[in-house]
Parts: sequence; C-alpha cells; structure tokens
Amino acid sequence: MAPSQDRRSFLRLLTHGLGTLIAVVLGAPAVAYLLDPVGRKARQSQFRLVDGVRLDDDAAFARGPVQGVIRDFRVDGWTLHPSDVVGRVWVVKDPAAANGFRVFTTICPHLGCSVNLGPGGGTFACPCHNAEFALDGARLHPEHNPARRGLDELTWRRNDADPGRLEVQYLNFKAGEETKIVVG
Repeated sequence: MAPSQDRRSFLRLLTHGLGTLIAVVLGAPAVAYLLDPVGRKARQSQFRLVDGVRLDDDAAFARGPVQGVIRDFRVDGWTLHPSDVVGRVWVVKDPAAANGFRVFTTICPHLGCSVNLGPGGGTFACPCHNAEFALDGARLHPEHNPARRGLDELTWRRNDADPGRLEVQYLNFKAGEETKIVVG
C-alpha cells in the first residue's frame, strides 16, 4: 500500500503545483493591470498645436474671435486614436494683451457647457444658463451671471517652426468654483 500512497501524494502535489502555476500565469497580468495606474505619473500639460487658427491671418481676426481645435493622440485599450479632439479654444486679438492675443478655453466656468460667440460677435455667451462674458474674458452682468468667474485664459506661445501657428498649454478647470482649479 505504501507505493500507491506515494503516487497519490505525488499526483496531489502535481495538481496543486499546476493550479498554482496557472493562477500565477493568469493572475500576474491582472495584478499588473490593476496596479499600473498607481505607479504611472500624470502627463505634464505640454504645449499643443491649435488647428484652425493662424495668428498672421488678419482677415479672420477682423471678423472677431477665432475658434481653434486642439487634437492629440489617445489610446483606448488597444485602439490608437491619432487625431482625437482634446478641446477647443477661442483666440481673441487684443492689442492690450501682453503678446497681442488672448486665448480662452471654450468651456463655461459655470457648469462646463460650450461657450459660443454672442449675438453680433462682441461677447461670449453660454447657451445653457445665459452666462455672458466680454471678449477679454471678464463676466458681464455679475448680478445676473451664474458663472462665478470669468472665462479661463490659457498660456500660449507661437510655434518655433511656424510663427503663424499657435501652441496652447491646454488645461481643464473645475466648473462652478470662484477660483481656477486645475483638474486631471
């Protein structure tokens, strides 16, 4: 009887060993997947090119503010989206500004709706709750304006390779707050 007990012990150990091996082979990628965001550093907000705006296009700015699109690549699972729209900006030619232009995000600081040009193009207006802003980003009619702050101005620069192109440090800000708070 002793030999069959040894065989059973060996088969039991073999079964447990194979089960452990399979658990490790299947479990290691799952654990790595779950822990991956923990060690990953947040992406720095680098400058991104703005499509649809040329700083040297005086005819476009003569009609008023110009809207531009910011595109970037995005990875969704295994799918690469090489030209995904990350955000939009309003570019206003303003001789009083430091570099002659102001760049604002199109996201309303009240609740995050998209800000459009107001009637006549002399103001910005949020269609959701009637928030209205001047072309310098300041709130208009503070007593009736639901937004607690003006439009969020973004840092920008001219592109080194093509000075007519605009680069923006695109950031998202928390809506509904009186001060600008950057969110992921």
